[in-house]
Amino acid sequence: MVPSLKYTLQAQSNYVQGTPIVIGFEIENLSSTEIRILKWYTPLEGIKGKIFEVRCDGVEVPYEGMMMKRGNPARADYVHLPAGASARAEFDLSQCYSLPECQKCRLKFKGRIHDVVFDERQLPRTANQHSVIDVPGEAVSFSISLPEGHPG
Repeated sequence: MVPSLKYTLQAQSNYVQGTPIVIGFEIENLSSTEIRILKWYTPLEGIKGKIFEVRCDGVEVPYEGMMMKRGNPARADYVHLPAGASARAEFDLSQCYSLPECQKCRLKFKGRIHDVVFDERQLPRTANQHSVIDVPGEAVSFSISLPEGHPG
């Protein structure tokens, strides 16, 4: 059985370069059954890898944040999502990307959940037992302007 999940990103329409670029992330369980998802490689654990595609005015912006090496997850690395429920997180994109002034910055989550578990008694699972699924969702766009008084 494959759960029905979707993600949503929320952003302001404009940010000022050099200030936090706070983005909201939500993942929703659209299934009629409860599940547990591994929060690794999602904003639910913070940004600890290249989990986004970021393009400013069409140019890909490289990821500059930390990269995690992983062993096997613990029970606490999973988030419980009852049927119809969602989990949310906020993160500052400017902590991991040097974002230039731009008219259109497009942010898309790569949409991969690295393990989904239907029965809590199976937790935690070793990496070779993981059930990876891709989660659909929409990219979000915003602009980044220079600080007021900055010579453009």
